[in-house]
Amino acid sequence: MRKTFTVLALFFIGAIFAQETGTIAGKLLDKESNNQPLPFANVIVGGTAKGASTDFDGLYEITGVPVGTYTLLFSFTGYQTVEIPNVVVEADKVAVVDATMGATAAALEEVVIKVVTNREREEALLLEQKNAIQIEQKIGAEELSRKGVSDATAAAAKISGVAKQEGSNKVYVRGLGDRYNSTTLNNLPLPSNDPRYKNISLDLFPTDIIQNLGVSKAFSNNQNGDVGGANININSKVFEGKSGFKVSVSSGVNSQAVENKDFKTIDGANWIGIADHTDPKLTDLTVYAFDDNLAPNKSGIVPLNLGVSLDWGKKYNFGDESSLSMFLVGSFSNGYNYKDGSSINFNNDGTFGSSYTSAEEFDYSNTKVAMGNFKYKINLSNDISYNTFLVHSNSQKVQDYLGTKPDVADTDGELARVVQQTQNQNLLYVNQLISKHEIGKSFDIDLGVSYNLVKNDEPNRKRNIFIINTDEDVTRLASGTPRNNSRYYHNLKEDDLNAKATITRYFGGRAKDENKGKITLAYNFRNTTRDFEAIYFDYNLPSTIVIDPNNLEATLNQAALDNDVFRFTTGFGFGENALDPFTYDANKAMNIAALGVDYKFSEKFYASVGGRFEDVKMEVEWFTNLTNSDRDNGGPLNIDETYFLPSLNLKYNINEKNILRLSASQTYTYPQFKEVAPFVYEGIDYLESGNPELKPSDNYNIDLKWEIYPQSDELISASVFGKQVNDAINRIERISAADRNFTYANLGDATIAGIEIEVKKNIYKNETDDDKSQKLSVGGNATYMYTNLEFKDTDKLEDQGILITGKDSELEGAAPLLINSDITYRSVNDKKEFLATLVFAYQTDKVFSIGSNFNNNIVQKAVANLDFIMERKFNDQIGIKFKATNLLNPKIEQIRDVPQEFVMRSYQRGINFSLGLNYKF
Repeated sequence: MRKTFTVLALFFIGAIFAQETGTIAGKLLDKESNNQPLPFANVIVGGTAKGASTDFDGLYEITGVPVGTYTLLFSFTGYQTVEIPNVVVEADKVAVVDATMGATAAALEEVVIKVVTNREREEALLLEQKNAIQIEQKIGAEELSRKGVSDATAAAAKISGVAKQEGSNKVYVRGLGDRYNSTTLNNLPLPSNDPRYKNISLDLFPTDIIQNLGVSKAFSNNQNGDVGGANININSKVFEGKSGFKVSVSSGVNSQAVENKDFKTIDGANWIGIADHTDPKLTDLTVYAFDDNLAPNKSGIVPLNLGVSLDWGKKYNFGDESSLSMFLVGSFSNGYNYKDGSSINFNNDGTFGSSYTSAEEFDYSNTKVAMGNFKYKINLSNDISYNTFLVHSNSQKVQDYLGTKPDVADTDGELARVVQQTQNQNLLYVNQLISKHEIGKSFDIDLGVSYNLVKNDEPNRKRNIFIINTDEDVTRLASGTPRNNSRYYHNLKEDDLNAKATITRYFGGRAKDENKGKITLAYNFRNTTRDFEAIYFDYNLPSTIVIDPNNLEATLNQAALDNDVFRFTTGFGFGENALDPFTYDANKAMNIAALGVDYKFSEKFYASVGGRFEDVKMEVEWFTNLTNSDRDNGGPLNIDETYFLPSLNLKYNINEKNILRLSASQTYTYPQFKEVAPFVYEGIDYLESGNPELKPSDNYNIDLKWEIYPQSDELISASVFGKQVNDAINRIERISAADRNFTYANLGDATIAGIEIEVKKNIYKNETDDDKSQKLSVGGNATYMYTNLEFKDTDKLEDQGILITGKDSELEGAAPLLINSDITYRSVNDKKEFLATLVFAYQTDKVFSIGSNFNNNIVQKAVANLDFIMERKFNDQIGIKFKATNLLNPKIEQIRDVPQEFVMRSYQRGINFSLGLNYKF
């Protein structure tokens, strides 16, 4: 009986206590952002251990608060702490307490820092993704650091449906390559730094200058219509952290490069990567004016990679609302890489073109970056910013191939050795002036103008072909074709001018609680002018000569030139016009008007409808020894098109954590300057030239996406997408006896369909207070694609020298299955932090080159990659970082798609190790 009474007493006491609690809930707004919800702020019930954090929409809820009267404290780094006294909690009732937070004048600097820093955090980017009507994925600086990403190319490749092209800095998005994508910096267009491509090399952007990178695979009225795969937008970093100076240094090695004791470098090039002359020294074909050696150097140095980065930021406050922030970044990085494999041109009929069983490549590259961001905040409603960005990159590659080559060395007892040395130098100078203005509660005006300058130089590319008699151990310099032994120069200069103006009218007001939608009217202008010229200086030999391959100047010198051992010729021969360069000049002008309407039909349903009118004019002139665009040949190439491009984006909030989205749009793809100019570019084992018969492609896009947000830093999503590309442009091979000969053509209509799945999930999370936490999280995305290119107009293609194999093909570069995944452990204890991440990526077999001339496709075999990153911060000032990338070091293989899978290209990249140190003053 006593036990029964005790149990009943405890039950009633527990019930009484259970009834003596209530709940505090409400919403927190951000005064600095015009009363938008403020997420991730702390809400504490004074005198208790009860508290919560605000969610995406600024909402919070604190349950189980004992009955009583309390002071409620709202805090957020850099904001004035808000204390609300006399909050009465009654049993089984909810006390609703809404609040608005703002910054004090003294803390304004930290407020801006925190808001900006949030746009680098995964939680904040997920919040942007959740609130947006359009479909977009972003990866921020925090995630880039966690995954050990070094540049924008690698950053983009971490997003679902995006794959890096092996051996290039370009990416494929949902099976569509460079020409189908577009690149912007702070939402203003960027030009290409390479005459062969449409988009700028993303690896020119180190993560030091990236705040976040967004990939839009579904399109709307505010994006350029010349896109089919994705628009990749890089938002540059603005001032963050307390005023001060930060230094980071790192060093590392490539496992294959460091094992090579005689790492070859280009004579005449230098470690700092600034070419001392980009124009040819030779101005008289009878004078040997070159003072560098044709043979590469054997450096004998340890190929050690180095990185140095400096950044400085400061903010000046003028009253409560006005401020000037400055952020400067400078960096230098270099890298040595070595590959040894094979390169064999194998045909379906069993014959061989060039067949190099040994293909060595020695690569040295470096990048210098300087960036300045200056932002003047006039008041809470108006700001103006100036961004300047200078990148100078230099790559130096020595290719040393040994094997056989038709018409040079393809008989028993003979080998062909081809040595090609290529230095490529890029200069990108970006200037952007951007202003944002809020007028009253209902109008926004956004203005932007940019001038971009690109210079691309290939100074003094050297090429020599040797014939080795293995029986007599004699080496001769090949003759016959003058281009066998040559020097090559090219210079590209591109001026790119952009302007945009956008006016937005809000329905009901700008604040989220009042906003019913908006109407946007925009105008964009872009004018791009490119000047390109190139010249070959060929060592024209009447017959082969015995030579020392390590000391060519002992034979090829002024005396030999005077005695007719050889003579210099160019593409225009030896006569009066011999020193005239090959050229192509191009201009592209775009005038664009866009109109869009976003409307909130209910708290759950949103719609965005828009359209773009784009008028595009492109003109290309060229002059080579084979063809030119003068009036006798029909004049310059002109492509003049006007488009109306509709778009539709729908968003339905099933509930607080589930969102369904639909997007449909029409876009187009213009051929690029280089793709239409019939200028021949020669690689070590291939040729490439443009095709004036190209015409634009028409693209139709649809996406359906479901998103789940379990927590503020978690995401589960699934997408179904489809694309139809009519008159798809592809790179294709022409008939060639020896080296592979590529051009571009509208091969037919392409159909793409696929599924994407993305997961960001916490496995374990323990946050005891603001200074201590532990988290184990996993992330991953997978894309499965079906692609089919159905060939058409084969008779027209044959007239262009292209003979298609078969009736259809998968798209070039489209891996049917892409997988990216990572697992991260993070521990924070006061100011100390430890982070370890394992990152895995996998691509299945994919078409590297579409088959032609009775040859099947060339297929790149599946590749898996594994990286490990570990970081330790000892305090606010000092930290170290260790990276080991490409741990699996897979063999990269390209095979001719015949039953025996003959390997045409094979190599490994080696494992990269690096250790870095950073210090904040």
